[in-house]
Parts: sequence; structure tokens; C-alpha cells
Amino acid sequence: IHSFTGLEKTIQNTYESYPESSKAYIQPINVSDDSFTQMWMQIPYERKMISEEYTTFLTNNGERVRSKSELTIANALYKRKIPYKYECPLRLDKYSVIYPDFTILNSRTRKVIYWEHRGMMDDRDYARHAVKRMKDYQSAGICIGKDLIITEETVNYPLGTNEIDWIIDNYLV
Repeated sequence: IHSFTGLEKTIQNTYESYPESSKAYIQPINVSDDSFTQMWMQIPYERKMISEEYTTFLTNNGERVRSKSELTIANALYKRKIPYKYECPLRLDKYSVIYPDFTILNSRTRKVIYWEHRGMMDDRDYARHAVKRMKDYQSAGICIGKDLIITEETVNYPLGTNEIDWIIDNYLV
């Protein structure tokens, strides 16, 4: 379900709604990976607001992010030309919307993958909230390791660029 973007779902649902006799006359549209990626990137979304009182970091793509680790992830994605959206809303069910740190499009497979970075795992309340969030993803059918990438860090074990590069190489290209 999460491998289709909203655009693909709309097209597929429209096609499926036609009677079989009409489907024979429909010519499929072959969209190149680059065109598909451009269309995906142009779909507008409303980011989660970042209060002006918080320290933010500016990515090479010109967007504000909340942490140094998110900055490093965003810059690595941008450098590798991997399309992503920062804090793009994701509706888990009819009542709850969350904002994954990164919503990423694998242009080759056209699959959307979410990346959550949990940067304060030393903090007990933060860790509790992070566990609940993983359960929310799972309840919505989003599978960790398949549809969702998780990175974590503590004060003693920060996220390294080598880890980010490994994830990009193994999950996103």
C-alpha cells in the first residue's frame, strides 16, 4: 500500500473504476523515472512548523531542520540526488497524522520509504515516545526495515556519516 504515491493511487483507482470493455481502449502512460520524480517532488505539502525560538540548521537544499544529524542526513540525500521531503505529513489512519523526518522516493522502484532519526535516546520520555511511534507505524502496516528506516543515537553513540552512507547504499539506490 505504501509503495504507491498519491498520484499513482489516483490513476490506478480511476483505471480500476472503468468497465473491462473500456480498459481495452486505454493506452498506458509510460512516465520516465526522472519525470515521475519531478511530479512527486512538485506535490505540495505543509511541513510541521519549527518555532523560531529553537535552534535550526540550514541544509544544502535550503531547508531548515531540527538537528545536526537531520542536517547530515538531508545533505547526504541531497548530494546523492535522492528525492526527499522533510517532515511531510503522513496520515496513519483517519484520526492521526505524523510527520516522519524524511519521506524518500526511490526513483528506480517508485517506492516511498520513511526515515525516522531518533536522536535523543538517552532521554527517557523521548525514548518512550519513540517506541509508541514505532507501534503506530506498525499498526498502520508500515514495516520497519522495508518501508521505514530507523536510525538512533545517544550522547555516547552519535550517528556517523558512514552509517548514513551505508543506509543510502543499501536501501535507497
